[in-house]
Amino acid sequence: MFVGLLLVSLIVAGRLANHYRNNAITYKYQRDTATHNLKLANETITD
Repeated sequence: MFVGLLLVSLIVAGRLANHYRNNAITYKYQRDTATHNLKLANETITD
């Protein structure tokens, strides 16, 4: 019983960690894209 509960807990913890990792990767990509686009816009304005 205890081993089964421990196994389920580990699986849930792993899935949660993977979920938040994927969200962090997506956020970083969106942030970098927005920063790049802002830099291009600022360079266009100064030209």
